Amino acid sequence: MSVEGRRELAAHQAALVAALAGQAAPPFGFDADHLRATAVSLANKRRRAVARAWPGLTDALGDRFAERFDAYAKSAPLPSDGGPLADGRAFLRWLTAAGEPVLACEMQQFAVDLRFRWTNGGLTPRRGLAVKFARLGKPRRTIIAVRLPWLGEHWFRMRS
Repeated sequence: MSVEGRRELAAHQAALVAALAGQAAPPFGFDADHLRATAVSLANKRRRAVARAWPGLTDALGDRFAERFDAYAKSAPLPSDGGPLADGRAFLRWLTAAGEPVLACEMQQFAVDLRFRWTNGGLTPRRGLAVKFARLGKPRRTIIAVRLPWLGEHWFRMRS
């Protein structure tokens, strides 16, 4: 296949992926109804995967979870690294940026941030020593967590 043929194929594939992600109209030659049904199915699968990875998030948002997640998913691609855990963490960042922090998930966010590092592609496991500090919970408490290779995690909670 020629270089030009590869570029054309890549452009068609990108258009199809954008349509499946609900971010573009169906490309020419595809059945719009079938493509929309597939896009809805993929969006539901993505939402369910995040709900399984972040059960506290679905509990905290309740009936608003699906609506808020769908709004996020339309504006954010699926992270390439970290799966539903990374997708849920990105969703929480999106909610916080929108002025809707989910305080019920503070501890889970803290634990994820201790174990993983956010990159452009999503989450990657931390290597080596990791130390995190935060003021979490009600009443607010200072939490210090240390992750040591081969020795595990040690968490310290102090009343503030």
